[in-house]
Amino acid sequence: MNNEAAKLILQGYRPGGQDANDPRFREALEQTQRDPELARWFANEQTLDRQLSTKVRAALRPPPHLKSQLLAQYKVIRPHAWWRMPVWQVAAACLALLATLGVLWLKPATPQTFSAYLSEMADFTAHTLDRLDLMSRDVTEVRRWLAERDVHGDFVIPAGLEGRPSLGCRVLEWKGHKVSLICFELENKQVAHLLVVDSAAFADAPADSPVFKQIGDMATVSWGRAGRTYILASKAGNQDDLLKLL
Repeated sequence: MNNEAAKLILQGYRPGGQDANDPRFREALEQTQRDPELARWFANEQTLDRQLSTKVRAALRPPPHLKSQLLAQYKVIRPHAWWRMPVWQVAAACLALLATLGVLWLKPATPQTFSAYLSEMADFTAHTLDRLDLMSRDVTEVRRWLAERDVHGDFVIPAGLEGRPSLGCRVLEWKGHKVSLICFELENKQVAHLLVVDSAAFADAPADSPVFKQIGDMATVSWGRAGRTYILASKAGNQDDLLKLL
């Protein structure tokens, strides 16, 4: 396990020591003992987590007399029954409701574009990804976990990633569509992120032929297959390096 993979796992480690015997963290914790730089990073992360937890608990603590103050200010306001309203007011309210529903019904839905999805996923994997729902180096376990949640358990692994260990997976949601994120460890101390979503999410879903695009410091290649849209994203190398993983 390299340092980047260990950091991804250890960001989910709680500062109170509850996870010390959790086998999901064992290998990453062992890596901190082998690498002093990683150990310093982990110690700083734990200190920051403890400070944030303390501040959050303090901020959420209610004032001691809040309940009595709220009860003292409680006042029952009884609404007017609609059947006692004048007929013209009821009719006007119904017309306003129908007009609002008509606008919402007739308003055309904004089509979701693949380019917007690609940009958001590249930015997420490069800068926002901080945890995995399942941590496992066994791709079979990852498939089983996703299948149990009815999200892309039958995903197709690119040939260049066959046999490589996984780090785990996470289920995301984008514009009402479920996205499966599976992470793989590469030999050059990098991570490859495979994202899978149903192609019906886009009006312009990509074709079967892979298309490369560099987005910031994240290299991506996308393609379609059997009603699914795949993205492979990584900071590892250039276009040729990424295409070798397909």
